[in-house]
Amino acid sequence: MHKLTAVVSGKVQMAGYRSKVVTIARAFGLKGYVRNLQDGRVKILAEGPLDDLERFLKAIKIENTLIKVDDIQSEFSDALGAYDDFFKVAGENETDARLDVAAGHLKELIVVVKDGFKETVSKLGGMDSSLKEISQKQDEMIAETRGGFKENNALLQEFSAKQDYVIDAIDEARADVVSEVQGMRSDLKGRMDERLQRIESDVVEIKARMRP
Repeated sequence: MHKLTAVVSGKVQMAGYRSKVVTIARAFGLKGYVRNLQDGRVKILAEGPLDDLERFLKAIKIENTLIKVDDIQSEFSDALGAYDDFFKVAGENETDARLDVAAGHLKELIVVVKDGFKETVSKLGGMDSSLKEISQKQDEMIAETRGGFKENNALLQEFSAKQDYVIDAIDEARADVVSEVQGMRSDLKGRMDERLQRIESDVVEIKARMRP
């Protein structure tokens, strides 16, 4: 294990440089700290494998909109193994320290919001599945109802057809009965007329015999 001691100069204070260094150091699995110096520079002490320390040294030469590293004075030595993590040393009155606390809370809030969003999405997915199931059952009920309507309609049509058949049969039977009755009346009338004629003839004959 080796130790890297580096003093960084440039636009590195009040620019978020130390937070960047902490992130990079933890990505390499290094131990140590980073802190501001009173002269505007930043001191870094990091312990770890030599190869990781050399890559770390290249990675902390940052230049972006806020940060601009002009020079890094570095020195390698044997590690003491005195650190359990890589952290940032900040004074109580430093704005950066308060910003770090706020950033930590913000990160926690983001994690909570993301977890809550995932849970909400999961619940919405479950609700969507339930709604689809309800919609499917509703479609099945509608189909069954329509099938029942069709079946009932078919039964009504069949009943109507049978009713019409019965009515036609009754009308036909009634016509036959009327025709037969009329025939019977005509036949009966003919027979009655014939019998009356016979009676009248018999009466005439009887009257003729009764005359002296």
